[in-house]
This record gives sequence, structure tokens and C-alpha cells, in this order.
Amino acid sequence: MAKILAVGSGSGGAGKSTAAFSLAVGAAKRGKRTILLDASGPSRCCDLMLGLESIVVLDMLDVSKHQASIHTALYPVPGRENLRFASASLYDGTSICDLSAVLLVLRTLCDVLVIDLPTGQTNLPEEFFDPCDALILLAVPNDASIRALERTLAGLGAAGGQRYLILNHVNANLVKKRVQYDRKSVEMLLDMPVSAVIAEDERIETGCRKCKPAIEVDRKIAAEFSSLLEEALTAK
Repeated sequence: MAKILAVGSGSGGAGKSTAAFSLAVGAAKRGKRTILLDASGPSRCCDLMLGLESIVVLDMLDVSKHQASIHTALYPVPGRENLRFASASLYDGTSICDLSAVLLVLRTLCDVLVIDLPTGQTNLPEEFFDPCDALILLAVPNDASIRALERTLAGLGAAGGQRYLILNHVNANLVKKRVQYDRKSVEMLLDMPVSAVIAEDERIETGCRKCKPAIEVDRKIAAEFSSLLEEALTAK
């Protein structure tokens, strides 16, 4: 069964999809058969980052309704060996929990299943999410994002597998001016360790528009993701 890396955030703009993209590419580069599932529904964008927006027609809702086979709804990513893409419906708000049977099948078809969760939704079916799987949460170190993630964590309770926190869009000047929180303050506010810090870098957005993930933009960013990925994939 595949290791699951579910990527979520408490609010929009935290960089959840770009992180999911990077983690999926990173896992594939390690030789892992990887599926990136964009479960964001109407707000999905991973297909854009992968250059598949004009190719993806079938989705997991089609599969669950027996209107397509799961293999026809899995799309190889050009230039990315070991990586395939799947998505929830772009036009239907069906919850990821309602697709649990399809998710279980997806899990048997790969080594790593990266799920880009809908914003503010981090709950997966209990029978689907194992203790060794990873819930990777993103936040910008400002009041609005931290508050939203606090509410998300409170809703999770003790549920979920291993948890990791990525601080994204970190601006050193804003931290100095106390417009953004520093790493230690975030860890105290959320009562969990920060696993990776990704600096604000306009090259990340530019790269995503050219199908290039953050891990291929900068060595330091790549190192942050690589360290987190290694820990998540080896957790037991």
C-alpha cells in the first residue's frame, strides 16, 4: 500500500498546491511510483502546474460513478518519470470522503500518493489514513493564516497520522518588522514543530507557470522539501 502525503492548509494563499506539486515531483525523482491527486475540486490548479489542463477530461468522480476506469483517469506527466496525475471533479463539490473507495484503489497503484486537499479540509476517511501516513500543513506566518490553521488543528483533535508544518512565503524583512511571526513564535502558537521554512521567492510562482516545481528553483528550498520528504516517507 502507498504512503499517503496529504497536503492541507487552514486558509487560501498558503501555497498548498505548490507544495503538493513539489512533494510529488520529489518523490518521483526518488524512484517512487507517485500519484498526485488534486482533490481541490472547483479550485484545482495542479493540472495547470503540470501542463495538463487541456488533457485532463476524466476524474475520480467519473470513476466512482463507473463512467470511466481508474486507469483512463490517471494521466502520465510529460517529462516526469514515475509521476501520474488524478483529480476530483472540477465542476462538482463532491467531498474527498465520498470518494473513499476510489482512493483505496489509487493507493494500490503507487508507492506514494500525494493529495492536494481542499482548503480548510484536512479530514480523510479513518479507514483510509494510517498512523504512518503524513498530514502536511502549510501556513504563512501572519495572524490570519495562523488563526485559520489553529481552527483546523482544533477540528482534527487526535485524528490523522504524522503531522508536519511548513512555513511558507516567509519574508525576512517582515519578520524583523514583526509583521510576520518568527519560527519559534509559530511553534509556540500552534504547539507543533516547524518542519520546513520556505522563503518568499517570486521564482516559485514563475516556475509553476512553466511546469517547474519549487524544488527545482533553489537549492535551499530543495533541501527544505527533501528533508521533510525523507522524514515523511520513512516514518513508521
